[in-house]
Amino acid sequence: MLTENIWYLKMTKELKDIAAHFTKDQFTTDKAKLEKYGCDWYKGITPNAAAIIFPETEKDVLKLFKLCNQHGIRLVISGGRTGLSGGATAADQEIVLSTERLNKMHWADNSNQIICQAGVVTDTAKALASSKNRLLPIEFSSTSASTIGGNIATNAAGAKFIKYGATKKHVVGLKIIMVDGTILNLINRNEKDATGPNLMELFFGSEGVMGLIFEATLRTYELPEFKESILVKTNDLSEIHALINKERNLISAVEFMDRNCLKLLEKESEYEYEILIELESSNQDPLEQALERIATKDFDVSLLNARQLNEFWAARENLPVILADEGANKLDLCVPMSKINLFLKKIKDYDTKDLIYNFGHLGDGNIHVNILLDEDGVLADKIYRLLQDFDGSPSAEHGIGKRKTKLLKEFTNYQDKLYLLKHLKNSVDPANILGPKVFFED
Repeated sequence: MLTENIWYLKMTKELKDIAAHFTKDQFTTDKAKLEKYGCDWYKGITPNAAAIIFPETEKDVLKLFKLCNQHGIRLVISGGRTGLSGGATAADQEIVLSTERLNKMHWADNSNQIICQAGVVTDTAKALASSKNRLLPIEFSSTSASTIGGNIATNAAGAKFIKYGATKKHVVGLKIIMVDGTILNLINRNEKDATGPNLMELFFGSEGVMGLIFEATLRTYELPEFKESILVKTNDLSEIHALINKERNLISAVEFMDRNCLKLLEKESEYEYEILIELESSNQDPLEQALERIATKDFDVSLLNARQLNEFWAARENLPVILADEGANKLDLCVPMSKINLFLKKIKDYDTKDLIYNFGHLGDGNIHVNILLDEDGVLADKIYRLLQDFDGSPSAEHGIGKRKTKLLKEFTNYQDKLYLLKHLKNSVDPANILGPKVFFED
């Protein structure tokens, strides 16, 4: 009891008032929990959260928003904390709103849709779809920890983007709780709807600065009946670009790793790149015809069995973990497909000491550039400057967060977007309660 009293006395009057409105199980300033829930996977920003709150109901969220408005206390919304841009890091005594307990979910039989709260773990939603013989095609290495709300708030993409698109393509409806307490139910059930802008777009990729994504309705898809996977080895990715354009209707994923990545995984290769291409169809004939066309190409191609495919994905998913353990500076870039081959060759010119490791989702131009021994960011700065020359994006799927606000300002083609985004933010959250310093430096 004495320890608890000391903890209580250390809190500000405002925090005490907020704590009084929640159970002890829902409100904490425990140091270990502040460290756990106060930041995402990006470790370049020191976490400094004031408290963590675990709302369990819509009423809990509304209560918290009202109290934060009254006291001028800022909030950081946190899901699975798998981001790499510091968007879920509370660095300035904000309260962290964890969606961990907003995890209810159910299946809609009549529409083959999943209705789930923001804190549902991605793999849990995918498993529900699979149990109904359906597919939820959100596919990236952190689906065992990431949440549906976080996926929507960053518009996460991943390996299946080329066929199924980013997360927003699977969203039919959203329930949003605005910081002023307004509850919005946004839905789009029709392919054509000329009733004005699709306002769900305001929340796709919004990184928690516009409102809390409380609930989402997700469409699912028929499971592909036939699948084939091939491994292509080449020194020229422009060949793969041509192949993708030819077979795009059948391709569901294109993953690549460069030679440095292969060495890190203890795989020797005489080629600069290894590329996994997954094809799927409801009919066997188109797949066989595609494989016959690919076999005529002038590069090394092999058909993978189930074991070999699993080994590839296991290695691919382990790669970012190994590089993180090595302290790599991680860049999440997107380059127009037609320019990727030349872009990677230019990067290679910078890499005189074999410090740069490239892998990613080749089908949509998403390159994960990992740089070792780049604490001062010199190599990263060179690559970002090069990226502008190639009309690329400095964030393909991990958002801007607090990490890339200054960087985004340096990309001249994003200035109008930032201008409009600032005005939208001010209109829905004039006190800047939600996600302070995300997208903007102040």
